[in-house]
Amino acid sequence: MTLNEGFPEELPPLSWTLTQEQINAYAEVAGASDPIHIDPEFAKETPLGGTIGQGFLLFAVMTEQITRGLDHPESWLSDGVLDVRFRAPARPGDRLTMRAVRTVLNQDSSGDAATYEVWCEGPDGQRLIDGTTNIPVGAFD
Repeated sequence: MTLNEGFPEELPPLSWTLTQEQINAYAEVAGASDPIHIDPEFAKETPLGGTIGQGFLLFAVMTEQITRGLDHPESWLSDGVLDVRFRAPARPGDRLTMRAVRTVLNQDSSGDAATYEVWCEGPDGQRLIDGTTNIPVGAFD
């Protein structure tokens, strides 16, 4: 198997509709009671005009999307890297899609790996989160 054959060009995307219930549940589990996330009356009076999903809730879903696309996710969870930037808020009712597309193949003394561009896009295609992840070849059969 060549280095190119070891890594798919794209991991399967993951789409879902963000709900206020998901935001509230995440806030409860995380112990985060910021009203911009859980209090619609408060949030509508802010410059954001309504509640928004927590960045780390979206980050967690991004991690789920990546691990679902791996044959051996424990390899990525122990040796991979995920570096992202939060660009824009996600709102209840938004249809969100997580994507990961291979950009670079790497060979070095620590083994073969690939860099994937990762992002979460909103219903209009705007990137709400973007960044990169490095996935070792051991994550794939």
